[in-house]
Amino acid sequence: MNHLIDPMLRPLTRWAEESQRQACRNAMIASTALSAGRRERDEVQDFIDAALARRRPRAGAAPPSVPAARLG
Repeated sequence: MNHLIDPMLRPLTRWAEESQRQACRNAMIASTALSAGRRERDEVQDFIDAALARRRPRAGAAPPSVPAARLG
């Protein structure tokens, strides 16, 4: 009788392990996507900071009333 029940229960015994592996894969993919987004945001912020630093006030222009832009 055991030889009839084993094949039916085998997928159930593997489910937890396969589910855990898939969850780990999903977490690694999400982590990679978040890091890429963070890196891109940092690059854009560096670009904006550099562009604002290069700006020179024009002669006779009023001082800027708005603080430098910050992302994030």
